[in-house]
Amino acid sequence: MSENIKFNKVSPFCCFGGKETECFESIPILVRNYADIRSHIEDAKVNGKKEWYESSQEAIWSGPYRHHLLKRKEYVQHILKNYAAKNTINSLLDLGCGDGANFKWLKNYAENLYGSDYNIARLVRAKNRNIAKEVVLADVTDYAANEGAFDVIFFNHVLEHIPDDTKALSEVHRVLKKGGICILGIPNEGAFWWQLAYKLQPNSLKTTDHVHFYTIKSISEKIKAAGFTIKEIKRLGWGIPHWDLDSRLRGYKILDDLFEFFGKIFIPNQASSLYFIIEK
Repeated sequence: MSENIKFNKVSPFCCFGGKETECFESIPILVRNYADIRSHIEDAKVNGKKEWYESSQEAIWSGPYRHHLLKRKEYVQHILKNYAAKNTINSLLDLGCGDGANFKWLKNYAENLYGSDYNIARLVRAKNRNIAKEVVLADVTDYAANEGAFDVIFFNHVLEHIPDDTKALSEVHRVLKKGGICILGIPNEGAFWWQLAYKLQPNSLKTTDHVHFYTIKSISEKIKAAGFTIKEIKRLGWGIPHWDLDSRLRGYKILDDLFEFFGKIFIPNQASSLYFIIEK
């Protein structure tokens, strides 16, 4: 870190304890103790999760779950399009943006797109896309943004990684404007179907970075406790409760589509992904 930055009055972000903050390659470091975050990431790398923290996320669009990810993207685009038709989206935050792999299409729905994450390696790649108005390193459980700063928050498959998910949801509620929406995506890994997958392949628990395994009921209770109103719940993605076999089969679009079709009919609550549209 070699430079300081001042935020202008129109920025949704703020600094702790003063008007300036340190930066890394022009990315503001908006946390109280960056050393703790770096230590956490380094420990995770040593414990077998180096690829998770360093590899490019572009691969997801050509990986085995690309067909499922496209369905998720199309659903989120549908929500944003409908919301934008009735509301001006001045500020959209991709919270937990990683490499910024979603910036290219998210930018179409807001006047100003912002991104944040806690992994500086990923944020450098996100910054270099030159798409988001601002990209910052921040802690979602102690978020350096003004109250009611964002019209829409895209919080996509991040919450399951955060130990204090209650605090994270509370902060999301604080920085979302009144009447704004948060698009919350999470894996449905507390459901019987996907708990079975972990039992069939217990070693997968050693490599996952997930610390929460939600069901519709468990996450709904936390969402409501944070002060949100649930406007819609969307179930997406069905497959085989075996991680290796599931990834191989769902790499074929026809099988991914068939699993989706029959899953909705016969095991609707065993979807692999959940999206909650929640409003402040």
